[in-house]
Amino acid sequence: MNTLRTLSLFGSVALGTLMALPGMAAADVQNIVLVHGGNVYGSTWREVYERLIAQDFNVTISQLPMTSVEDDIAAVQRNLDVQGGPVLLVSHSYGGVIISEAGGDPDVKGLVYVASFQPDIGESANMLLTSEPTEFTADKLKIFDDGHFLLGEDAFGALNGNGLSDKDARFVARSQPMTNSANLAHEVDAAAWSGKPSWAVIATEDRVIATGLQRRMAKRAGSTVVEIENGHMLPMTSPDEVAEVIAQAARTVE
Repeated sequence: MNTLRTLSLFGSVALGTLMALPGMAAADVQNIVLVHGGNVYGSTWREVYERLIAQDFNVTISQLPMTSVEDDIAAVQRNLDVQGGPVLLVSHSYGGVIISEAGGDPDVKGLVYVASFQPDIGESANMLLTSEPTEFTADKLKIFDDGHFLLGEDAFGALNGNGLSDKDARFVARSQPMTNSANLAHEVDAAAWSGKPSWAVIATEDRVIATGLQRRMAKRAGSTVVEIENGHMLPMTSPDEVAEVIAQAARTVE
């Protein structure tokens, strides 16, 4: 298990400088699978994707159906099955529930959790949220008769959209795919981080998953920690920093 290490990224401080040093070895892991959060699409990874493929990584973005955790794990597993080699598996937000189980695949060599749940066996997203509450509460949700939910537009802007432009926050809020509320109650039966190297990219201004909770989960997992001064949607608000952490992780795992 990795020793906890912390690196703070503020403004334009760049890991890229470190990664570009002469003589640095090529990445051991070329395949990267990105898993998005709840109530958003894989397109939230677009800017991170662009930066990673510019470094010659093979990047795949999973598209979660969000009809059940089992369906979401199956979607990620299909992506893993076609990689043809070792993989770095990366999550944002709710996606951390998924990679903690799907990450047990033997081809997965490391995991990166970006402003993400990092549950242990028997824990659910709901359990973790209630252990250190934020403004992300049930009264902000519109729950439909079939159990799926949306986050109200104003709440989305204030919580998830913290750090986004008003235009981007409005677009993401109005393009939300519905998520099965049962997904948040799912208790994970595997914690892939317990046997593999992991990284935790912590949003210091997160209004959805408390920053303290992110730190606590990362410490428990022995993750390498990077803190970024921004809100919950780090793949969109801080793509340079997030991509650099992912690339560094790919260069580190074996």
